[in-house]
Amino acid sequence: MATVKPDAVADPRPGSRGYLKWYWTKGPGLAKWATSPHPFTALRNHLIKHLSPTIVDQVTAQWFHDALGFWPGTPHVGPIPIKK
Repeated sequence: MATVKPDAVADPRPGSRGYLKWYWTKGPGLAKWATSPHPFTALRNHLIKHLSPTIVDQVTAQWFHDALGFWPGTPHVGPIPIKK
């Protein structure tokens, strides 16, 4: 597995610094959590397997925002707008 660098730029190349971020915010992993009834919790449950418990909440919130365009807990109307 690639070294996890939560601040890395999303990069679709396997093994790169930003692969994990790309996978969960733009790649195939996005569908595993973004349409969940509780997307923050779903993403956090996936990321806890790869990140330290001390940073997982911050990284989850940032990647949630990066992928969906709004912060967790922010009211929104309609379906979740998955950015492409």
